[in-house]
Amino acid sequence: MQTMETAPSPFTPGYGKKPAIFGGHGQELSELREVFDTLDFGENHSVLVSGLRGAGKTSFLTTLQDAARDAGWLVISDDASAGLMSRVMDSTIPTLINEMTPGSRARLTSLGIWQFNADIEYVDRHRTVKPQLRTDLVALSAALEGSGGILITIDEVSSGKVRLRELSKFALQVSHALEDGAQIMIVFAGVKVSLDALLAEEHTTFLRRSREVEFVRLSAQETQRVFVETAGIGGRTIDDDALAKLVSLSQGYPYLVQLAGDYAWRNNSSAETISLTDATVAHDKAIRAVESRVISRVYGDLSDVDQKFLNAMAADEDRTKVADIVKRMDVSDAYVQVYKKRLVESGYVHVAGHGYVQFSMPYLGAYIRRQIAAEGAGAGSDGGWAAFPAPDLPS
Repeated sequence: MQTMETAPSPFTPGYGKKPAIFGGHGQELSELREVFDTLDFGENHSVLVSGLRGAGKTSFLTTLQDAARDAGWLVISDDASAGLMSRVMDSTIPTLINEMTPGSRARLTSLGIWQFNADIEYVDRHRTVKPQLRTDLVALSAALEGSGGILITIDEVSSGKVRLRELSKFALQVSHALEDGAQIMIVFAGVKVSLDALLAEEHTTFLRRSREVEFVRLSAQETQRVFVETAGIGGRTIDDDALAKLVSLSQGYPYLVQLAGDYAWRNNSSAETISLTDATVAHDKAIRAVESRVISRVYGDLSDVDQKFLNAMAADEDRTKVADIVKRMDVSDAYVQVYKKRLVESGYVHVAGHGYVQFSMPYLGAYIRRQIAAEGAGAGSDGGWAAFPAPDLPS
């Protein structure tokens, strides 16, 4: 086999990294990018991006942010953690102001909202009235004079009551800014149940008309394309049998595509072709990594009853009859239907024929089966330390 100089991996499994080749949602990306160029928003003033961990939501946001900046837009990017409003108003917006063109900053001075020094650099906020995000956004939009808009992306939307209240207030300020004529696109991203909880809040009426982008696994054909074209960017090809193994391993799950591709690439990065050996090494490493980094956390985020529902499903290798879940949980059918609906809407499972459900996330069922088996094994799972108890501390 011929070799070449070692090249850096073009696969990007790191959190929030923009993939070299974005799989799926090409039409949505194209239409949103068009808004950045034309300021013709249509339905795109607000967008909701839903999907499970590792489905590509954050990478989608990063791709949008880069496209917006390239088009001359201001970008406000944050997550839904506590203190969002103050971070945006006290840190992000002042930073954006100082990055604006001198002409745009000069236009801001006449508005009397912020103080500037002789070099037209932001110094402080005027405190004649209580600062509002609404006012800031309208002012920033006006200063751009139609040359761009403001993209706001909020990731990791949580269904916690305190966080939702703050997000609701944030969304209300954005809606008022839109009513005042600000050119804004706001994008919220999170699991679907959290986004639904946000929509149910008191001040988020305008979000109920949002464009929705749902991240599910890629098709097999699209998965192949991402592997082949990404490797091609790095100057390498993938053997057919290696490609088949990588596609089967990833199951169209975007994070796994990037992770498996990266492991396969690095196994022999000086070879011109990614081989079956490389893909086999990637298979074992990627599954262990995705279970510890993603699947265990997804499972741990669920309520006890949600976990019991999934545990009942995991007794089957393939799809599960809902009637069997009722028997295994020893509860009523109505009770099971409530949790089935919630888990389907959240994206953890999907309907697989009349009266059947199936796991949507690759390897989640296998992970649960191993967890249950380990718990059943009991003794011996502690590495043998039961025979060597720690002595009491001296009194």
